[in-house]
Amino acid sequence: MGEIVRLVLLRLVDENLLFSGQACEKLKTRGAFETRFVSQVESDSGDRKQIYNILTAFGLLPSGSDCDIVRMVCESVSTRAAQMCSAGLAGVINRMRESRSQETLKITVGVDGSVYKLHPSFKDRFHATVRQLTPGCDITFIQSEEGSGRGAALISAVACKMACMMGQ
Repeated sequence: MGEIVRLVLLRLVDENLLFSGQACEKLKTRGAFETRFVSQVESDSGDRKQIYNILTAFGLLPSGSDCDIVRMVCESVSTRAAQMCSAGLAGVINRMRESRSQETLKITVGVDGSVYKLHPSFKDRFHATVRQLTPGCDITFIQSEEGSGRGAALISAVACKMACMMGQ
């Protein structure tokens, strides 16, 4: 997400809509705007201090308007990312419901990943969009707590399903 935000910011600079049309060298460097900055920008309390600090660390002198634009770009990119992830998962879930010929599918989905865990609103946007795209499904999301090991999300989902089956 960070790289997409960086490219959008550069386009806005080129169109003289951001930073008075002046981009610093760091902003021109591929990979310099990390995804963690997107999370930090969106975590700003509204006083723009966090956004201002991130941008000044890049060597920029942003105005209040520049900070607001950067926040809108970050929100747009992270919302789009959550929606794209949701669409893929919703397609799989809908296909499962159809193949099982069930009116209502009750399913548990295990999720892992730093953006899901650390971004201030990605998780909520992701859940809301998946549920919107999967009518007729009762979805429970569980977050893997095991780190980024292979199959952590799958293992969490299987463990939850087994626990539910044993409890019935």
